[in-house]
Amino acid sequence: MSKKSPVLGAILGFFILGLFYSTGFNKKGIITVIALGFISWGVGLASVELSTIVAIVGAYLGYRWSNEHNAMLEEGMPAQ
Repeated sequence: MSKKSPVLGAILGFFILGLFYSTGFNKKGIITVIALGFISWGVGLASVELSTIVAIVGAYLGYRWSNEHNAMLEEGMPAQ
């Protein structure tokens, strides 16, 4: 596997479905996307500002998971 760009992971993570770039279509990614989607939808009804916070959390997770993926590749461990 190749390294993933943390910046691209953060940008795509802001748009919650982009988290699949960082995690792939595995259990962790699917559960997180569904959970953040429901949370974003639920709080979006109350306030757009709160929905933006959920998008920022998605961006953080995209950045972090891309870095974790790259660290596993550097250590020689297979990526999940």
